Amino acid sequence: MTSFPSTSSSPIPCPALFLEPRPRDFGQRFFGQRGFGGLLEDFHRPKSDGTTRWIPQYNLQNFWRRRIPPLAFGLIEPLIPPRMKNADDFHRLPGHFPYRTNEFELYNRNLLATRYFDYNNDEDTVGILKIWTVNERSKRRLLETFSVEISSDGIPIHDSLQSVSELKLKMLPPVKNEQRPPKTKEQLLELRTSIWSPRSFTRLFLRSPTLLQMIQLAEEDDSEEEESSTEIIGKHIPIFHSAVKSFSESHLLEGTLAVVDYGGRVWIHDYASETPDQPVKLAANDQEIYQFATFCDHPKMIAIAGSYHFETVDMRSSNTSRACTELWRSPLFETRRRDEALYIQSVPPVSSAIRHVARVPETANNYLVMTDRALHLIDDRFPGKTVLSVEHPFSTGTHKMIVSENMKDPVDGGNVISIFCLDQLQVLNSSISMTKLYSHPSGVWSSVDAFHSMGEPENFNQVVRRGKYADPEVLSEPTRAMALVEHRNWKSSLLLRQTDDGAIWWQKFSNEAASEQEIVEEERKSLERIIEKRNIDPDSWKREEFRPVYSDGMVETAKETPADLRHVIHVGSPSIDRRVISKFYHRAANLQRQAARFNITQHPNHLDVLPLDDVNRKVCGFRGSHSCEGSEYDEANLAQTYSALLSLAILGDDLKRVDRKAILKTVKESQRDNGCFWSQGVGSESDMRFVFCAVAICKILDGEKEDIIDWERLSSFLKKSLNIDGGIGQAPGDESHGGSTFCAVASLALANRLWTEEVLSRRDIDRLIRWAIQKQHVGFHGRAHKPDDSCYAFWIGATLKILNAYHLISKPHLREFLMISQHMHIGGFCKYPEPGGYSDILHTYFSIAALSLLGEPALNPVHPSLNVSMRAADHIARIRFK
Repeated sequence: MTSFPSTSSSPIPCPALFLEPRPRDFGQRFFGQRGFGGLLEDFHRPKSDGTTRWIPQYNLQNFWRRRIPPLAFGLIEPLIPPRMKNADDFHRLPGHFPYRTNEFELYNRNLLATRYFDYNNDEDTVGILKIWTVNERSKRRLLETFSVEISSDGIPIHDSLQSVSELKLKMLPPVKNEQRPPKTKEQLLELRTSIWSPRSFTRLFLRSPTLLQMIQLAEEDDSEEEESSTEIIGKHIPIFHSAVKSFSESHLLEGTLAVVDYGGRVWIHDYASETPDQPVKLAANDQEIYQFATFCDHPKMIAIAGSYHFETVDMRSSNTSRACTELWRSPLFETRRRDEALYIQSVPPVSSAIRHVARVPETANNYLVMTDRALHLIDDRFPGKTVLSVEHPFSTGTHKMIVSENMKDPVDGGNVISIFCLDQLQVLNSSISMTKLYSHPSGVWSSVDAFHSMGEPENFNQVVRRGKYADPEVLSEPTRAMALVEHRNWKSSLLLRQTDDGAIWWQKFSNEAASEQEIVEEERKSLERIIEKRNIDPDSWKREEFRPVYSDGMVETAKETPADLRHVIHVGSPSIDRRVISKFYHRAANLQRQAARFNITQHPNHLDVLPLDDVNRKVCGFRGSHSCEGSEYDEANLAQTYSALLSLAILGDDLKRVDRKAILKTVKESQRDNGCFWSQGVGSESDMRFVFCAVAICKILDGEKEDIIDWERLSSFLKKSLNIDGGIGQAPGDESHGGSTFCAVASLALANRLWTEEVLSRRDIDRLIRWAIQKQHVGFHGRAHKPDDSCYAFWIGATLKILNAYHLISKPHLREFLMISQHMHIGGFCKYPEPGGYSDILHTYFSIAALSLLGEPALNPVHPSLNVSMRAADHIARIRFK
């Protein structure tokens, strides 16, 4: 703990660092900080009674026991309904990214921009908000302009909303070879307004994969009462004719941009100069590959970031005399991304990569650096030190980050900045999360709270609760863009978001403290406004009518109808065997007619878990089906119980209706004398698969502390199953197998016994990693001298992921093998690519899970040990049993 010297009667505000020792990382999957961290003495504002006033490092809101604004005030309300509901315009599955979306295209992808204009002609309105948006359904090539008036309460007036204009964008790559001109127009990735736009017109920056352009749109005079229209002053003004990774606009020099290309070079561009097409290369380190740039408080200083370091550069330096100062470097022992299994290991893991950098507004020395693990506050007066770190839950370090302006705290006199983060893949319950940092008058920084969800528009369904089988009022669509609207004259701010269907929603944040009664009253008013808005034109908020848009090229009889239970997916093949399609169509029709004979007239209100005290039942749990009901074979199975519990967790069930005590008792009684487990009672199957199922069931039902499993016997069984080649068999003496190796390693990981060396020594783990890596030819095979199989892309891939050795495989070859394993006509993944092979559900699931381990866009991260999505694993971790 440190404090300022008390030699001066009038202390001068100055920064200080907390000296809290960094805790050791034990691989726990959590974010945020518990407790208050370090404490500093606040000499700037001593208490009247002479006692010490302390400043906490974390959780300032709990330390002061009051809510620190800005605070969410009301519900998420609709503003602009979905558009382009013609299904023929789709180029992708609704709510999903196109198949060929690259991961780098998701960062800084934001197709929503706003600008606020003061408007004083009416006492009830204070201004006009202009909104520019590019709809995902327009293939990101149509720019729409809307305007809406803002009331004195900072709320959009829905009656004033109007569509101003539409503009088709032509993002044509530069012609580098006259004999081979570009054939297609590029799709937009980022839309941003210039902070130097005068009142007479607005500058819009447009960024595509290889272009950075600008459009200048004239703004109408406030005194005119004619119908709104937009005049284009400059259209597709070229800024940078190369692949632009990121760019930043100077807040001190008008017309100055810092552009980072995909070669890792930084360029200074002045689009207001006489030679706007001649950018100047920044004299930085030529050996570094830079990712981001932001301007400093000095007009000739710029801060740039590579993948793992952050430095400042003097733009006045020449190529011969480079002036760089490294401010910060990602910690070496900082754990990797959340989508990996994190455990203690013998070698340091890779440092977390930098994803975003930003200057803290209205400060001279502070910057924000977002990595895969945490948000770091940097001060250039403390090179190499971190002022503050706030861990976050985003597996990819968030795809878009917005930093608000400083807000004055009326109670304690400090400044509050809000950080909004958008996750395009929506791994958590919400796409947008936020946190707040507090700058005390003494110059010390504190974290107000941890990252928390801002909700989704579909949360309105939970408020209404129309009924179990009623169609939801608000459709579930992921958020694709966001924009923050602020004004110094307001007592609030607006957060706008655009969902995948093109609808735009707004959420109000109050800059003043509010009581619980005021918050409830504002939510009631929000509910009334939502109902009123949706009742004006209810059809515009409904999902488009069914149309078989993904059955391109199919015969009419093969196209699906609303009564069908299957989906025909267009696989992009020009030559489709009509006989194969017809064969599967008739087979599906026969199965549908057979299924119609079994009419379910009543759904049970309870889960079918067999009681343990039934003398006719040997085991308690879930069975695979009702096909053997009433016979001697109608018994529960550990594998089916594991699958059923995970299925319930995926569906969001709280598992309160599951007979937890009976299932855990069955698991305990199923353990054999040799340490293994019976699958379905004494005399049934018994191998490594059911060891994993038993450990996973105890993990899901929180039975780890109840001594359900005899680990002394189980450890002996696992040691005897370890073979001389490094792999693990199904049982002692069996051949090493990829599936049984995963079951053993995942069981140890779930029980936190993998790195304790009570079962596997470090030497055993090194040999196991070497054995697993040798199983890759192009894909993975489970045993020696066997062909590659798509399901082992997960079994062995997840094993290496748990052992922190996944980076040792050849990811391009594995992805290529999985892609060619897809069935050309009916979709899905086959066991391995061969003529005449058919896809099946098992290999399709494990292939998709393996693609998730590879980091494929639009796939939820998978928990490698539990074999379920991270979202479901987080839900299981939050379940509390009595």
